[in-house]
Amino acid sequence: MNNVGSALSTETDVVCKMQVDKRNAKFTSEYKGKEYYFCSLSCKKKFDEDPEKYLSFYGSRK
Repeated sequence: MNNVGSALSTETDVVCKMQVDKRNAKFTSEYKGKEYYFCSLSCKKKFDEDPEKYLSFYGSRK
């Protein structure tokens, strides 16, 4: 079976670096016009408090 579809539907949680399935993500935030996906409410809250901390560490993709 081909896993290309599932690979295209994942994003990296910029807080903990876990892979998150965009189709089933319960926690998201939008920042500077980009949607970010999180594995948990805890990661989302950390990001929401200081997005630049995580984007500068992770390397923001534009």
